[in-house]
Amino acid sequence: MPFSPHLPAQVYDVAARVKTVLGELRDRLWLVVDRLLEKVPPEKRRLVVTGSLGFCAVLVLVLAGTSLSKAALTGGGDTEREKAAAGTAVRQGVIPPDDLFLPNEPDFVPGILLEREQRAGWTADDAAPLWQDPLRNGEEPWRDRIERTVDEIMESVP
Repeated sequence: MPFSPHLPAQVYDVAARVKTVLGELRDRLWLVVDRLLEKVPPEKRRLVVTGSLGFCAVLVLVLAGTSLSKAALTGGGDTEREKAAAGTAVRQGVIPPDDLFLPNEPDFVPGILLEREQRAGWTADDAAPLWQDPLRNGEEPWRDRIERTVDEIMESVP
């Protein structure tokens, strides 16, 4: 492919250098391939070359599939804004909060009662679960013992 005549001489120099480097690279590659094929027996050369080409083809397919899947991950939004946001999120490593935290529980939790009106006194129904009358069955010895204990406590208090 010839260049247009009005390009600077530097372009022609760069093109000549690139052509030279590519030629040297091709020659070295063939030299390496020839040296490798010398070590392989003639009956297995076809198998080795076919396997190498197959490996290269699979490698190219894997790289292409990886780049396509990455493009599919970043281009999932419908609008340009969603595409840009998705691309930014994937590139920056941002994880959506829904993936990190559990959703709120649907149960209703009542509020906290900060104060309440105090009772003036206890009723018998309030005290029933907490008190058992020891004299309920007519046990007089208990009555005497309790009265003595109460009297001692009352006398010891100044």
